[in-house]
Amino acid sequence: MPESYVVTGGSKRLPAFSSGWPVFPALMLLAVAPLASQTPLVLKGRVVDDDGSPLANVRVQILNSSSVLQVAAGTNAAGAFEAQLPQPGRYALIVQHTGYFVFKEPVQVAQTGTEVLLVLNPEREVFQSVKVGASPSTVDPDRTTLEQHLSGTEINNIPYPSSTSLVNALKLTPGIVEDASGAVHIQGAAENQTQYTLDGFDISDPITGLFNTPLAVEDIRSVDLDSSRESPQTGRGSAGTLDIKPENGTDQFHFTATNFIPGLSTQSGLHLGDWTPRAGISGPLLTGRAWFGDSIVGQYNATFINGLPSGQNEKTSWTLGNLFHAQANLTPANIMYGDFLVDVQRTNDAGLGPLSPLPTTTNQDYKEWLGAIKDSHAWSNGSLVEGGFAYQSVYYRTTPQGTLPYVITPNGASGNSYQRSRQYGSRKQVFANFYPEVLHLRGTQQFQVGADAELVNYHGIFDRTSYELTGLTGLPLTQTSFQGSGNFRLPDASVGAYLNDHWQPWKPIVVDAGVRVDWDRLVGRAAPAPRVGIAYSPFAEGTTKLVAGYSVVHEYTNLEVFSRAYDQTALVTPYSLQGLPEPSIPTYFRIGPDLTLPRYDNYSAGAERSFRRTYDVKLEFLERHTHNGFSYNRVPPPNALFQPQVLTYGLGGTYLLSNIRRDAYHGLDATVRHGFGDQHEWMVSYVRSRAASNAVLAPAVDIPLQVLSDTRPVPWDVTNRILSWGYLPLYPRNLKWFKNWAWAYLLDYRTGFTFSVANQAGIISGQADSYRFPANFDLNLHLERRFVFRGYRFALRGGVNNLTDSRNPTAVISTIGSPQYLQFLGDEGRHLEFRIRFFGKKGTTAP
Repeated sequence: MPESYVVTGGSKRLPAFSSGWPVFPALMLLAVAPLASQTPLVLKGRVVDDDGSPLANVRVQILNSSSVLQVAAGTNAAGAFEAQLPQPGRYALIVQHTGYFVFKEPVQVAQTGTEVLLVLNPEREVFQSVKVGASPSTVDPDRTTLEQHLSGTEINNIPYPSSTSLVNALKLTPGIVEDASGAVHIQGAAENQTQYTLDGFDISDPITGLFNTPLAVEDIRSVDLDSSRESPQTGRGSAGTLDIKPENGTDQFHFTATNFIPGLSTQSGLHLGDWTPRAGISGPLLTGRAWFGDSIVGQYNATFINGLPSGQNEKTSWTLGNLFHAQANLTPANIMYGDFLVDVQRTNDAGLGPLSPLPTTTNQDYKEWLGAIKDSHAWSNGSLVEGGFAYQSVYYRTTPQGTLPYVITPNGASGNSYQRSRQYGSRKQVFANFYPEVLHLRGTQQFQVGADAELVNYHGIFDRTSYELTGLTGLPLTQTSFQGSGNFRLPDASVGAYLNDHWQPWKPIVVDAGVRVDWDRLVGRAAPAPRVGIAYSPFAEGTTKLVAGYSVVHEYTNLEVFSRAYDQTALVTPYSLQGLPEPSIPTYFRIGPDLTLPRYDNYSAGAERSFRRTYDVKLEFLERHTHNGFSYNRVPPPNALFQPQVLTYGLGGTYLLSNIRRDAYHGLDATVRHGFGDQHEWMVSYVRSRAASNAVLAPAVDIPLQVLSDTRPVPWDVTNRILSWGYLPLYPRNLKWFKNWAWAYLLDYRTGFTFSVANQAGIISGQADSYRFPANFDLNLHLERRFVFRGYRFALRGGVNNLTDSRNPTAVISTIGSPQYLQFLGDEGRHLEFRIRFFGKKGTTAP
């Protein structure tokens, strides 16, 4: 059984428990008054973590003295489970839960009604060492949802070419891609179609729905992505829910420090590489009753754009964030949680690219803070109630580099950005969930009922000047100016309620059936969303599972989309072929009548199999169709007196928000994963998918575009993707000299993203997104050496990114007639990366 340690403020390591608890996960048998003998026997219990918090969805296996499986059970939200045994005797309990050490202890069951309390010890990282070989199988027969996990260790170990953050690291998960702008797309969806939660609270941006919050990955207990067969409890993200649970403290103080020495990069010359210093402290507020964890994360990124002159090809950004999490056990059954989050971000030269040189960029500032409190109460019969309240506030500011006229040409942009803005957003949210005791009615049934509500506000202040669109001859085609104050406020409210039944009619079958009802004030209508998921485990050991499901998800309104009707009005002045101005045409955005919430129908099926407890194989199919999606539909102005091709481009007229958007996604994912030894593992997957929409060109106040009526691939569509990564020992044999050496790799191949070609006026030629970038191929290989220097632990890493020197362009000249037509830009190039990490003082156990 692996040990769990924490780093204290002193000079030695101490066991994770010090007040009578063993180092390993603990078992407490609570004697119960004698009851009348029954057959079969009933064993009841609860599973909690080392701070007494109940653990849901934990797999409990009960074996007889011959190690033959007798029964398996899963815990509910209160951590409670019960199992029927054939006869009295001595049994072995094996408890498995992701993020915790596997539990193995014997228990004597002599009479019905015996109760046990199981305390699981979490895998807290020391020197980034996690015993992956001791982690449980990912196959959970009691769950119908598709859940994918990504640990902080994997994020730190795998050499992906991006900053160390939870969002960017998601592309290490099959089915998730990152486009050239850095936006992450889960199962073919837009970035804001995923629900992001922290301790059950929505932490996505209240204006855009994006996830902009930096978090230190070492101080996150678990990050779970439910992207198929979602529970009715979650309902605001059609692409799934990313649930983040912060680390709790213990009765001993624990200090961490990571990456305080910046690395070096040779891309565009030797320079300071990306730097993500992080630090954390956790410990008791009141020994045995209350604990806290506080983590601070800093981030500095220097992104170099190929194709621009030296000295004008660097985009920098920095971030500073802090998350404070606390838990107080008011009583053994009543637990209160609190979170306070704050972060500040600054991006210099945002928008820098091969076609957007330095003067055209903007400087962007972002601030966020969130305060949340949650209370839960559990009863001895296994029922639980919880509720919480949170307040979130965000602030944006965009500042151009100067006041020169902004000009868009077929070969790129020049001048200074025309937009200066400030944006304020806030969210108040409340939720309540109730889990009654398990009912024994045609099997076992665990009901769940709950509700949530949000009040959001958006205050925008936009000040736009004008910009000019020129053709190949250098003559202007259009000039766009803006009128109106650009100062508006847009509030909204939403309410959701749900009911779910987790039913196990007999041992190998689990059914989740429920319904959710959502209402939004901007739409003014309620929408029901039925959901059902089925899991079948044909074998008693529970290492094989077949799943299928159908769910309806209704997305809530996006304030950024609705705000276009309250923003400034674009005034477009077309020019004749001789370069003379024509009468100006205003462009209006309006909210259409009889809107409904967008509806997403998800069909899914899959199979999972675990071999030898270390090899996991998954096959998952997902099909998603969107009905009644929001999009602006252009109503052209009557008797327009300007060039027909400009009208086709979509300038002028009224854009009406309506439910005309239709999206579709089909994906098949095959994944094999193997964990072994001390933190070593590898994964390989293949995904075949297609993501399409009839609204791939999204109109905006700045540059309105005609919405197309036919269905085309979205810009982030990827037909084929092969992804593999690993952190492996340098030498397979356990030789002393190679013990602290390891090599890490990332292999990522995918079909190129789609793009459209247009003439000099911006008119799409042919069908939208009918061209593709070349295939993208990344092969990164790094070598790492762990060592101790003057009693402190370090890890020194060096490696090569894009080892094969694949082009991997990020931009293209797409204007027909341009001398550089279809020339790809932004090649990544082969480059070296260096990094050194500091892990604290050496303890009694060798790394």
